[in-house]
Amino acid sequence: MTTLVDMLIPEYVKKFTCIGGACEDTCCSGWTVNIDEDTYKKYKKVKHPEFKASLQQNVIKNNANPSKSFAAKMKLEQSKCSFLSSEGWCSIQLKLGEDYLCTTCSVYPRRTNKVNGVMEQSLSVSCPEAARLVMLNQEGILFEQVQEKAVIKEITSTVNTRSETVSNWKQFFDEYRYVTIAILQNRNHTLEERLLILGLLFNELEECVAANKLADIPDILGNYLKCAEDGTLHGAFDHVAKRLDIQLRICRELVVVRLNQEISSARYLECSRDMMSGLGLQQQGADQQAEEKYNQAYEAYYEPFMREHGYMLENYLVNYVFKNCMPLEGATPFESYTRMIMHYSLIKVHLVGMAAHYEGLSTDAVIKLVQSISKTFEHNTEYFEKVMQLVKESGFMTLPYMSILIKN
Repeated sequence: MTTLVDMLIPEYVKKFTCIGGACEDTCCSGWTVNIDEDTYKKYKKVKHPEFKASLQQNVIKNNANPSKSFAAKMKLEQSKCSFLSSEGWCSIQLKLGEDYLCTTCSVYPRRTNKVNGVMEQSLSVSCPEAARLVMLNQEGILFEQVQEKAVIKEITSTVNTRSETVSNWKQFFDEYRYVTIAILQNRNHTLEERLLILGLLFNELEECVAANKLADIPDILGNYLKCAEDGTLHGAFDHVAKRLDIQLRICRELVVVRLNQEISSARYLECSRDMMSGLGLQQQGADQQAEEKYNQAYEAYYEPFMREHGYMLENYLVNYVFKNCMPLEGATPFESYTRMIMHYSLIKVHLVGMAAHYEGLSTDAVIKLVQSISKTFEHNTEYFEKVMQLVKESGFMTLPYMSILIKN
């Protein structure tokens, strides 16, 4: 049953439709498809003689740890869902109708959060078509309140931060997110400057929380928003040191982690190999050469491309903040900021390496990298958590180190 739902959405959500067989990286491949309990019961009742046998053969019951959201899973053949047709469409939907899609398949790439009583919906850039809608809007992402006829099958997260009294830093969530997105979209500064301003902000918020001065948080947020708007912080980051050795160390560790994990995304593996080839990271002890290649590719290809197409990563970051309810996904405000910067930094170093390999960048290459790295991280969280573990164990989760990763 569809009902009218008030929702806050980025405008691009209304434009999304699955392109099916035309998709260059189908969501029916590369990860496990969990089947919810209600859909599993539907499959057990299917009378269609041909399809009944197919469902019995290719739907595997979860006997180990069954739950309402994970009662069974689709059998995979060569990492692809058994019901994926040769034309790239779902045979369950074609034969039985959209109502027979499990929650995972009917919802993706949409993500729905319930935030302080308001439904919010966004798209994951791990879907190529969603990535294009999110990232290719030169004017930036706009948000609107709409009333939609919808069935909300799955709420990814529920956030309730409002309270009569101030007792927790998370109670200022609405203000954090508004200011963070406003600064990210302020094009009077370079994207690197915007991220550095946010670093100062989240570092000060961390200190404020540690000192239990929660009442100061609204003033801190207001001050940084004003400073970003009036240009007070122009040139404030010129002194940040260049330390490519840190970036390259994380790169090497990333390669090691990748080799030890089962990464099934062929598109990401292609991007990773191109990055390593471009920077010469396959060779042991070639750090000096890798730094030289990084600097050359940055100056010759990456920086000129981003001068014209910087809106792509801006849009990626704005979507990241909105979709993930930043900063609530971190244990502390600064950890949340660090997680965002690590995503940005990993994207950036891959793009610089790819630019070195191909002697240039294109919007298609950026979409391919961001989509495939998002698919890899979002659907194999252990991979990204290994990166975060390295950051914490190396003592890199500080403002100076994050500033270095942004500026390099």
